[in-house]
Amino acid sequence: MNPERGIFLLADGFGGRAGKQIAELAVKSVRQFLEQEAGDLDATLPFELRPYYSLAGNVLFNAVSFANQKIMRLNQGKAWLESGGASLIAGYLEGRLLALANVGACSLSLCRNGKHKEIISPRSLGRQVNPFDDGASDPSSAVPLMSFGTAKQLEPEITEIEIRPGDQCLFQSSGVDSHIKEQVFRLGSPSDLSQTVDSVSSPDSANSTVIWLSF
Repeated sequence: MNPERGIFLLADGFGGRAGKQIAELAVKSVRQFLEQEAGDLDATLPFELRPYYSLAGNVLFNAVSFANQKIMRLNQGKAWLESGGASLIAGYLEGRLLALANVGACSLSLCRNGKHKEIISPRSLGRQVNPFDDGASDPSSAVPLMSFGTAKQLEPEITEIEIRPGDQCLFQSSGVDSHIKEQVFRLGSPSDLSQTVDSVSSPDSANSTVIWLSF
């Protein structure tokens, strides 16, 4: 996270040590692009503009594409079982607009006026087979349909929302069920997050990660 620049990133690797390396590289590369290129339409890097996204959404789209290119070069020549991959959800806050990019099996929920809703759903095999699947009951259902390091042409899902005072956002990797989300959204202080998640976590969610933002 880089709250001063409005950057929030969460990655979930798969494929053992290779997946961990790719998750770390995805976060580092997306953050580097956002910190160095955000707002600069004359950037020396290739920059693709899409008219239906805001500037923040376009910057995020290109940041994800840039990161995937680096990861594909890292995986080049490796056998499938040695290459690994990663899901990622990225947030870029510009003013009151929160642009979000999703690749793979991560998700994001928004809580507003006491009601919470999943704004970004996992792009996973489990959700394709069963839209009601939350990925917590069967870890194999969290297999992403797209991921960093597995496809040259990556098409991140871009979502943009206007943030209001009192909103809460929960970025999450797979394995975080609805019960955990409800408990997090009841928190009054960020200092309570770790203890709360630990108290309601199950063995299936022990390897899950969340970022909780309160505006």
